[in-house]
Amino acid sequence: MELLERCGLPRSMPPFLVVGVLAAVTSIVVAVLHLSTPEAAADKPPALVPALAGPPGTTVVTSPRAQVLSMAMATRDRWAAGWSDCTTGPNCTYAAVIDRDGIRATAPAWPVPYVTLRTGTEAIAVAPPLEGTLDGSASRLFRLTYDGPQLTRLRYRVPTTTFQQGEVLSDQIVPGRIVVVNPQDSTVRMLQGGGTRSPICDGSGRCWMLSGIGRTDIVWTDDGGKTWGSQSLDTHNQLGRLAVSPDGQTLVSTTVVVTDSGQQVAKMAISTDRGNHWTAVQNPPPSLSTSPVAFDDGTAMMIGGPPGARPRVYRISEGAAKVNGGYPGDLADLSGDQHLLYGPEVPKRRTTGVVLSTDNGTTWTRFAPR
Repeated sequence: MELLERCGLPRSMPPFLVVGVLAAVTSIVVAVLHLSTPEAAADKPPALVPALAGPPGTTVVTSPRAQVLSMAMATRDRWAAGWSDCTTGPNCTYAAVIDRDGIRATAPAWPVPYVTLRTGTEAIAVAPPLEGTLDGSASRLFRLTYDGPQLTRLRYRVPTTTFQQGEVLSDQIVPGRIVVVNPQDSTVRMLQGGGTRSPICDGSGRCWMLSGIGRTDIVWTDDGGKTWGSQSLDTHNQLGRLAVSPDGQTLVSTTVVVTDSGQQVAKMAISTDRGNHWTAVQNPPPSLSTSPVAFDDGTAMMIGGPPGARPRVYRISEGAAKVNGGYPGDLADLSGDQHLLYGPEVPKRRTTGVVLSTDNGTTWTRFAPR
């Protein structure tokens, strides 16, 4: 009863009301103590307040001058697309659309391009920091779950030399650096050591990267960066590109040189035994638009051609590159594997559609990812 009086409650209050009040007070105290502990704060990533999320991204996607900038497809029905709108002149705005089994959601507008990534069977979009460095301002993660769209602030963690299974590696969030994104706890950090560009993780768990200053080395790790293997690809040029098949057996290495007409292919090689032996690719296209796509069957596809000319799709087979048939138009990019190939299509004015193939490039389907 003394406790009741200290709480401002009269002694004459009915017993059942006393029990109820005490239970409510106890629940509030427990909840406050729980929320004040570091463990409780770390249980769930902080969600963004709607007012801080920015203007609706639908105005970007539906603009008459909207264009597709990037595309990441985990499956045919799970993808993320990055969009831009430069209607206002030099100051463009950007947004991202995510589709999850037919349900779509649009991320808020952002002043720099979204980076679209694949994580397992999901596709996500990351809004990079404005200053180009992780500790300069907040980054944001946009994803679509069974509970609906989620926009969270990516918490910055100190750089590390290792990473874990399920984390996503990207060299697009901060130029010239590899960033580790953890979608589960909404954190982001720099990866130190190892490679500096073109991170690719295959189905076996091995992660490959390119490294070197003034040269190109291929490095790999099977234990999340604890130990590394290394092999020299080009001792004179660091402008290289790497493609790795899902099973990790087929690798395509490309080094380029910069000329007056742009970047041109200096050397292209393919390996079908996990990089133990390499064969020079005969008749590669003079220039490449993006990195090749390597397949488990020892072949690869890529977009290229003479500088300034209409890009074509090439297939590498039996050590030689040849123009591939069946392609419906021009592509700005080519990604995927032998089961799902896709890329933004470039018509005469602007890119608003994506083409995809589920039969290794024989036939293609168009759709607008918005």
